Amino acid sequence: MVSKLSLSALALTVFPVAVRAHIALWDEAMFGWEDDPNQSNVVTPLANMAFNDWWLHGPDARNKPPKEGKFMELPSGGVYHGYTSCNKQQSKFGTIDKEKYATIYACKSSTDNPADGTGAMHTSDHWGDPNPKDLKGTSIAIAYESDLSKLTPEMFSVISVNYTSVWFQQTDYHIPSDLPACPSGGCICMWSWVHSIDAGSQQIYQNGYRCKITGASGTRSLPAPQIAKKCHYPTDTTNCTVGPKQPHYWLQNERNNNFQGHYDPPFYNGDYGFMDGAQTDLFANVAAVEPVPETSTVALSASSTAIHQELDSPTASASSEAAATSTATSEIKLPNVSAAAPSSSNPQSLLKHLSPQQESQQRTSAPAARLPEAESADTGVSEELSEEDASVVRPVTTRPSETRRAHPETGL
Repeated sequence: MVSKLSLSALALTVFPVAVRAHIALWDEAMFGWEDDPNQSNVVTPLANMAFNDWWLHGPDARNKPPKEGKFMELPSGGVYHGYTSCNKQQSKFGTIDKEKYATIYACKSSTDNPADGTGAMHTSDHWGDPNPKDLKGTSIAIAYESDLSKLTPEMFSVISVNYTSVWFQQTDYHIPSDLPACPSGGCICMWSWVHSIDAGSQQIYQNGYRCKITGASGTRSLPAPQIAKKCHYPTDTTNCTVGPKQPHYWLQNERNNNFQGHYDPPFYNGDYGFMDGAQTDLFANVAAVEPVPETSTVALSASSTAIHQELDSPTASASSEAAATSTATSEIKLPNVSAAAPSSSNPQSLLKHLSPQQESQQRTSAPAARLPEAESADTGVSEELSEEDASVVRPVTTRPSETRRAHPETGL
């Protein structure tokens, strides 16, 4: 007759990792962080829940913000070294060395067999495998909002993905170099994981953090993120979402943004258009405009008219030159956005970025300026300009090394 003790031992042998089958990314800036080094309540998976219960790991976590001054620091263009594990004790925040350094993997075995620990990572891969293939990736997303009460799921943009996670305890996330700085109260970030279908029941993992971008140099606001569509990056990007993508909100009773079936979970990898590492397509759909000198303007016709008048009257006073410059600079300035853009030496390409009203005004404005280096039969201006004439032309020179010529269609 089999005793109850024998049955219990058998159950532990057959199901050795059930109590360790959940994981979180540990950071002191986490919502729900506790000083207990054995904390494990925030690793609970989320499935079939009401919005209030699953959003940022539920009210218990949301109502426990990180301590004052604690931020998940994400270095612009650098790497955030995160720690993923089943228990906080098995991370750099542990206090017992034999637990803290027990394994390089996210979860250690709860039995004498080290391989049992891979079950906690919901993968069919085996420890020591140099090229695990059943890992589905994790992500870090950011929302440029400090007030948790104003936050919505649609505000988060995935900025970094690690394809080979959850696997090692230390998990690196590469951060884009063009992100803008967070508001004074910081941003709110989210760590997310959807594991392989091959090991364990279906669910999502999600935790929130107070965060900031250190060394930020970006000047453009992130565009509104869109839902990540299923595709086959990088071999076939036809159906991929280009630009910022939302995290996967899946398998809940409310507020899902992905409706894949129970046995077709969405992942943070190329199957949904995510790159491995920094997401470098965040501004891919933003119209880029080349930065221009402070005195240059869209309304080239105004400055052209002023130069025309100066060339017709070589003896005009310095006040006329000042008036011309004032007229030019009073027009609408181009947005000072640093990115590749149509050259400002090509007025026709500039017109493509004007509103219909501005474009009409451009095409019907004053006649083009006469080129200073070409001889004019009407004015008798020779190729060799006097020093005074040259000073009149300088304010509208688009680039020091270029000579602007009138466009055959626009006359600009």
